[in-house]
Order: sequence, then C-alpha cells, then structure tokens
Amino acid sequence: KRLRTHVLRGAGRFSDIKVYLEGLFLAEEFDPTIPAVWDVRETVFADVTPDEVKELAYFLRDHWAAKYQRKMAVVTAGDFHFGLSRMLEQYTGPSAHGKFRTFRDLPAAVNWIEGPATAPPYPANE
Repeated sequence: KRLRTHVLRGAGRFSDIKVYLEGLFLAEEFDPTIPAVWDVRETVFADVTPDEVKELAYFLRDHWAAKYQRKMAVVTAGDFHFGLSRMLEQYTGPSAHGKFRTFRDLPAAVNWIEGPATAPPYPANE
C-alpha cells in the first residue's frame, strides 16, 4: 500500500506545520487518497500554546473534507507531545471521521492506517 510519510526533527512550531500543510494541499502532485504518517518523535514543540493547537485543528477541519483526506497518524515521543497531538485530534473532531489518531510507535500507526477507519474513542466538542 502507498503511504505518505512526513518526518519532522528539531525545534517545531505549529505555525510552521500550518504553512507546510497549506503548500502541500495546494501542490498539484498532492494526492489526498494516500494516507499519511507524521513522525514527530524527534521534534520539540516547546512554545506551543493551546490557541495554536486550536488554530491548526480548525485549519485541518476546514481542509479535510475539501481534500477528501484519508487516514492520518501522528507518532510522538513523550507524554507532553502525545498530549498535544491528542488535543489536536480532539479539536479536529468529527471532521476527520475517525481518520486521525495519535500513536507512540510507528508500527502501531502503520497497522492502524492499513486497517479500517474507526471512530474516535471520545466525544468531540466544537
């Protein structure tokens, strides 16, 4: 199966990810039918605010349906980054139709991507 992989390393800012995604979504060669894994295990998001998490989530929600995005997994290291990604997952909510999940290891993320979509295990609030 095809899989798009994004690996981020070093200091990270959600605003940089948003700029990258804007370019990705507009790129002619972007194929939203290919599921994606975001490997951020080597990235440090030290200065991320809750408002930035919301802003990125709302951006994802607005573009998910328009691009018919397939599954997306985020692989993190550490409790702080896992929590940030889960917040992003929560704020993205039903727009992702159970196609956005956070993982602590890459094999689990790939296994989930290759299986059927599942609903998020918690209610999503606007």
